[in-house]
Amino acid sequence: MGGRSLTLRTKLRPPQVRDGFIDRPDLLQRLRDGRGRSLTLVCAPAGYGKTTLLAQWHSADRKTTPFVWISLDERDSDPIRLWTDLVSGVLETLQEEPGAIAAPTSASSITDVALPGLVATLDDAQPLVVVLDDWHLVRNPVCDRTVGTLVERAPAHAQFVVASRSEPGLPVARLRAQGKLAEVRAVDLKVTGAQAAELFRNAGIAITKRDLHRITARTEGWLAALSLALLVLKEHEDPRHFVREFSGDTQHVFEYLARDVLDATDPDTREFLVRSSVLDRLSAPLCDAVLERSDSAAKLADVERSNLFLVPLDSSGAEYRYHHLFEAVLRRELAASDTASVQAFHVRASHWYEEHDDIERAVEHAISAHDLARSSALGTIAAVPLLSVGRMATVNRWFGELSWPEAQADRQLAAVRALAAGLSGEGRDAIERWLRVAEDGPDVGPLANGVTSTRSIVAMISSIYLSRGIEDAIAASTLVLETEPLGSEWRYAGLVPLGQALYLAGRGDEARKPLDEARRLPHARQRATTLIALSYLSLIALADGAVEDARTLAEHALELAEQLGHASSAGAATPHLALGCVLMQGADLLRAIEHLERSAHLAGDEAPSYWRAHALVHLAAARHRLGDDDGARDALAQARAGLAELPDAGVLGELCDDTERALRHHARRESFRGQDLSEAESRVLHRLVDGYSVSQVAHELWLSSNTVKTHRRNIYRKLGAANRDELVVRAHETGFAPRVPVEVHPG
Repeated sequence: MGGRSLTLRTKLRPPQVRDGFIDRPDLLQRLRDGRGRSLTLVCAPAGYGKTTLLAQWHSADRKTTPFVWISLDERDSDPIRLWTDLVSGVLETLQEEPGAIAAPTSASSITDVALPGLVATLDDAQPLVVVLDDWHLVRNPVCDRTVGTLVERAPAHAQFVVASRSEPGLPVARLRAQGKLAEVRAVDLKVTGAQAAELFRNAGIAITKRDLHRITARTEGWLAALSLALLVLKEHEDPRHFVREFSGDTQHVFEYLARDVLDATDPDTREFLVRSSVLDRLSAPLCDAVLERSDSAAKLADVERSNLFLVPLDSSGAEYRYHHLFEAVLRRELAASDTASVQAFHVRASHWYEEHDDIERAVEHAISAHDLARSSALGTIAAVPLLSVGRMATVNRWFGELSWPEAQADRQLAAVRALAAGLSGEGRDAIERWLRVAEDGPDVGPLANGVTSTRSIVAMISSIYLSRGIEDAIAASTLVLETEPLGSEWRYAGLVPLGQALYLAGRGDEARKPLDEARRLPHARQRATTLIALSYLSLIALADGAVEDARTLAEHALELAEQLGHASSAGAATPHLALGCVLMQGADLLRAIEHLERSAHLAGDEAPSYWRAHALVHLAAARHRLGDDDGARDALAQARAGLAELPDAGVLGELCDDTERALRHHARRESFRGQDLSEAESRVLHRLVDGYSVSQVAHELWLSSNTVKTHRRNIYRKLGAANRDELVVRAHETGFAPRVPVEVHPG
């Protein structure tokens, strides 16, 4: 989106450094001394000059050191958005192609794809600095965990700098203990007497040493309060009297001084400041539209010249924001003095952002305005594209804010809530709860996103997730195809679910036609559902005995999953299932098991589903053929338990019965003793010998726990060990113990 591109450009630019700020060479050197350490933390309450210090560092060193700068906001609590911005910032700074690192689509794809890709890119890069400013606004443990891992795994020549008001959820204590942390704290950022004198001198204010000491002491060296005091003193009739009378603890000093500053401005400027505070980014065209005036460019320039805590976000003066502390004061003033206008301001902002293709901000201002009609329409339009690229946190945040009763009863939004519930792994109960709300009334349409009717979108969602069973999914997807006209972009939402349901009903020959049509639709290669279509076509080819065709289709599906950034999302479950089934036709049962375990994992562990049951029943057959009957029975029991909670079992019930009959006959067990370990098994063995747990091995080698368990079972058989003690002895006896270097790679 055009608006998103503009927003991203300003997020990736450090604020401009104004003349008149105090020089802090000692702190700049401390920041430079952080090079070679994993993390440099600049942590202090609001108003201590964290961002200003980092911007001064960038201004001083940018000609010799590349800087990646990301100004964070509340929207970056969405880990997909955060990592998309992080990857974009690094690639832009290093002048790499935009697609050099696959964009993440889920939390697992961050760990499996984006994170190792970024580490590899940084390995080959020149020394650089990555600044994450305002980390306290990011409130998501997934963000803490993934960025913490990046900081620890990145090469030493990549210096990560985090600025935050509060202690971040990063591995700060561990890095400090390891000597890999540099810190700048509030005590370091306090303005000294000499620096305060420089600040007053630069502002052209004459002040005695005694008065300077008094005001510095009473503000406790807090830069924001001193800066406001300068503005007050400029306009005060008796500056010395103000200094003598000025008191109050620093917790309230900013509010006190800010009101003095506001009272000293002319009425028109005060009105502009207060009303424009509804915006978290300010530009002249936006302010003109929201405040219904035509002089915002001149007004913004006046405010910037007056040093009224307006932070320029680019060198041209096109975009600004208020200092967060000053913004909070302005918004409280707006709520107290002009509440009636706030809703209108948000509505106008929503319209402006919609016209400028920034649909996300348009949605957020509509929600802030409590404009249900706009929130419903814009949210419905925006949600599906965001969900398709894994932006679950953003959509769920919107739904959390749309919490008033009328919003929860909105039928259009309820359908999208059902879609999001399925993608979040909340299970059939949550999906059906929202679908019932969407169905509660007469069939209406078209919807804001172009779907013909509420009946059609409910059919799409119930058939995609098979939330009402296989037979119902056949009827529902047929309804979609009868309802959505030829040429509609929504026909794929009927074709793929129909093919899937027909296959699961044991009607593979009939499933071929809709699946083949779906993969030939315009833009099919850009749709995650094409992965499902290719996978079921692979399974149909396999049933026809066309093993090579089946392999080609399955491998194509996995390649497409990588290209679309869905390698670690639920959409990749069926490609792994298909390739695992193909590999079962040959001798490489270990690889087949790895793909089937991966499929079951991606399909989700929290709630029963047809996808997970499908993978588990084939996994049981593969383990049985390998001689692992305990593992086979466990997988089959999980498959049956899941199917028992679903409306109907279709062909999967028959597969379970066939597998159970096969388990009554022991498979021929190969003797693994004395066989060579694979390279992957050798890496796992070394860590098991070192006492690592399964989860620790999985974390270090970038594997799933299920894959590690499979390797462990194979290692035990090959070395003839029954427990870990025997494994340690056999490993040393056979010479398998030496460490094998770890290759960091996705997956």
